[in-house]
Amino acid sequence: MKVYYNGIFGQQDIKLVRDIINIVSLDEMFSLIGYSISSHAHRNLFQIFVIEEGTVRLTANNEHFYVNKPSIITIPQSVVHGLEFESGSKGHLVSLSANAVEKMLRYDVEVIYELDTISITETAQDISVVNDAYATLQKCILEYQSNLAGKDLALQYLVGMLLLRLYRINHSHQTVIHTLNQNERSIFRNFRKLVQENSSIKKRIEDYAQDLGITVALLSQICKAIAGKSPKEVILDFLILNIKAALKNHNLSISEVSYRFDIDDPSYFSRLFKQKTGLTPKEYRSGLR
Repeated sequence: MKVYYNGIFGQQDIKLVRDIINIVSLDEMFSLIGYSISSHAHRNLFQIFVIEEGTVRLTANNEHFYVNKPSIITIPQSVVHGLEFESGSKGHLVSLSANAVEKMLRYDVEVIYELDTISITETAQDISVVNDAYATLQKCILEYQSNLAGKDLALQYLVGMLLLRLYRINHSHQTVIHTLNQNERSIFRNFRKLVQENSSIKKRIEDYAQDLGITVALLSQICKAIAGKSPKEVILDFLILNIKAALKNHNLSISEVSYRFDIDDPSYFSRLFKQKTGLTPKEYRSGLR
């Protein structure tokens, strides 16, 4: 049985800059959970471990993979993995919202597909695409740790560049571990693409299943296997992400944002948003100023 977390360190939430990115040092991680992380998966996080020093044992597909050189390890959403670090290991954990990543790359399906596997890339290779990806990761870490003006916007830009540069690394320069049924993963990706395009709370699960050419039962099974959630929960996660983006436009009233997503009752809209985020739309918008 999969153990799912919504956040890191075994927690069920995570603070993300621009609802996109969180970065912690491995030292901080070790101080909270030690050097060993048992097998688990993240419902909505694409994770990147930047290993600078030490040896890591990665467990996936019931196999062990040893990383003993400075490397970048990418772990997609919902992939079961375990990690054991050598004492004294150094580096960072970069966590990206999988929903935000998919939204950013919605017109670039090939990029999403290529990033949908565990990969291990040694950073000491004298290869320009690897150097570019590593340099962009370092920029992300420095920007995240800074308090410079425009930090949030800079991080949003850097995440886009990082994803592109990770995509450009040829598989011949890395170890790739395929961990999920790719047909099911493709169906799940197409489902989320339809949700993104539709952006409405009114479309029924049955209609999505029909669009995908599968049964509701199979769609539910795939969502549960990959995301640990029901189709309805997957839809709501995407809608909340889009609603947050719309609330950043202060030219729209909260009621207008509600109607944009086919929610005719602003009171229900407010309750739903607070249920998913802990804040009312008004409180969320106030925090953006």
